[in-house]
Amino acid sequence: MLKKLPIDVSSFEIMSKDNYLYIDKTQDIYNIFIAGSRFYFLSRPRRFGKSLLVSTLKELFSGKKELFKDLWIYNSDYDWQNYPVIHLDFSVIAHRSSDQLEKNLIKHINNIAQHYNVNISQDQNPEGAFYDLIQELSKINKVVILIDEYDKPILDHINNIEEAEKQREFLRSFYGIIKGQDVNLRTVLLTGVTRFAKTSIFSGLNNLNDISLKPEAAQLLGYTQDELLKYFTPYIENFAKKLNISNQDLLKELKSWYNGYRFSKIDLKVYNPFSILYSLNDQEITNYWFTSGTPTFLIHLVSNQYYSLETLDQVELNLNNLDNFDIEDTELVTLLFQTGYLTISDYNQTIHKVKLNFPNYEVEYSFTNFLVKALSKVSQNKLSLLSSQLIKALENNNIPEFCCKLEILFSSIPYSIISAEKESYYHALLQFLFSLLSLESQSEILTNNGRIDLALETKEYIYIFEFKLNKSAQIALEQIKDKKYYHRFLDKNKKIVLVGLNFINSKDKTELNFITENINKW
Repeated sequence: MLKKLPIDVSSFEIMSKDNYLYIDKTQDIYNIFIAGSRFYFLSRPRRFGKSLLVSTLKELFSGKKELFKDLWIYNSDYDWQNYPVIHLDFSVIAHRSSDQLEKNLIKHINNIAQHYNVNISQDQNPEGAFYDLIQELSKINKVVILIDEYDKPILDHINNIEEAEKQREFLRSFYGIIKGQDVNLRTVLLTGVTRFAKTSIFSGLNNLNDISLKPEAAQLLGYTQDELLKYFTPYIENFAKKLNISNQDLLKELKSWYNGYRFSKIDLKVYNPFSILYSLNDQEITNYWFTSGTPTFLIHLVSNQYYSLETLDQVELNLNNLDNFDIEDTELVTLLFQTGYLTISDYNQTIHKVKLNFPNYEVEYSFTNFLVKALSKVSQNKLSLLSSQLIKALENNNIPEFCCKLEILFSSIPYSIISAEKESYYHALLQFLFSLLSLESQSEILTNNGRIDLALETKEYIYIFEFKLNKSAQIALEQIKDKKYYHRFLDKNKKIVLVGLNFINSKDKTELNFITENINKW
């Protein structure tokens, strides 16, 4: 009988005792947290196994060796001492206000004190209670501090800057207690989604070793391709039999949908554990991760900055740019990386810069679907219908019908979020729309004569688009012809259609006019 897949559990103790499948990460855990230094910070997207890592460390440092039977660390030279553990999970500590956060944090600290039968003063603030707890527990043994979702109280208020600032200031003071406790501490780990600049929240914790983008932590969370084959082959075989396809064909689909996350300079990619586990459990390939909850702060930010993603595949960033989350000045691309909607696609060793892109089909399709819906304010049913109609129009080379449906989509976009002066607004939205339609498209294609705004392929046609804003479709078409943008596609056995498309933006609506021309290759 196969072990249960851990789709509903993040407790290592429950997994060990109740016949759940555990992907053995204990050698990586040993190399980092036992053989390495003592103070760590790790950021990963939601649903990526951070809580399971924290739970595993909690049981490990509590000396519960029998829970680790059959795992690598069981037969290692680890000494299995029993250390007192302070485990704080800010996803379960209520924080609707900074006052509520303080009150509930004191309760959690007191509960830990009671568990270890130590006395701390009941009439004090959280910082004082935290300090006393460390002091008292250090009389038993060196103390381990595990803080999960350290940033949740801030992120949950990111659209209310005043409250987010209050929560941040409190947490900065609270986490600062750790710095002066060196002599009393065995190991410290803070996990979260975002990586605030140290001056923002970790000013008192400058000894944290941030392993978020370091090679040694590249496979600490998520599953590598080798791990997928080692641990999940029986589940994959059953899944493939149900679909009546080969194991290899199924593996290609799973890789396309759920693999692709990269967290360091080295080219090592991992699967999103949440999605791959649900897919194998349900024996279905569909969207799991995105529908598990998109943070409201991200929806707000994307709606205001989405056009910055238009040339995403051309952006190069220093690794340091990926860890500067700031409440007052949030960079969309940085936040999308930290929250898992983008990942490292390439690293240039010469200039020490990374490129970002969507990790896989699940995230790309889900994100574009969400974006088009969020910006256009259309219902899911209406968007699905428009998508089908747009695809049909392109397959039949019916550009008038295509533009008619585009006008319907743009007419549902509130004027307040349309930038009348930015042609990039329309470029970006159309690129995301075509991604949503599952059509092969490329934007901002470099040629020796300039940039093609958009090229799109169907089974029989190649469309080359040039966009203009408040000019004319004829000007757009002439640019394609003058610069011979179509030359690079002449060797393909498809009909080529040039489309000049002009957006006319008035205060109450957006209209389109267009002109087309077929290229006779022969």
